[in-house]
Amino acid sequence: MDTILKTIPSIVNDGKAKSYWGHHHISLHGDAAWMLSEQQSALNFRLRSSAAGYQSDWHVAGDPTLLLIQAGTIEIELRDGSLKRFSAGEMFVAQDYLDEGIEFTDVLGHRARVVGQESLSALHLKLSKR
Repeated sequence: MDTILKTIPSIVNDGKAKSYWGHHHISLHGDAAWMLSEQQSALNFRLRSSAAGYQSDWHVAGDPTLLLIQAGTIEIELRDGSLKRFSAGEMFVAQDYLDEGIEFTDVLGHRARVVGQESLSALHLKLSKR
């Protein structure tokens, strides 16, 4: 049986409430014909639709959530100015949060905007409660 490591981009917390890019890893097992991960826990899901041109305010994700883009393109910006775009078929995990006792300020979090002329359609899959 072969094993590969699936790497999913992730917005994570640096332990001081600041968001940065990281990775979420899941092992897939199988052979040359097919690969499958072990079952992964999840709590619930929501479907999202956002119009072309939509832009969020700065925020944190709170609970770890896998976002699977079904249509359109979303751009995620961190406070350090770094950007990543995710289009149909791509996914990322949002798991930046505020530690107990930390207030949200203008140096924390991330924001999102829909780029291009196509509306965004996405699945938000909550992986766990913090």
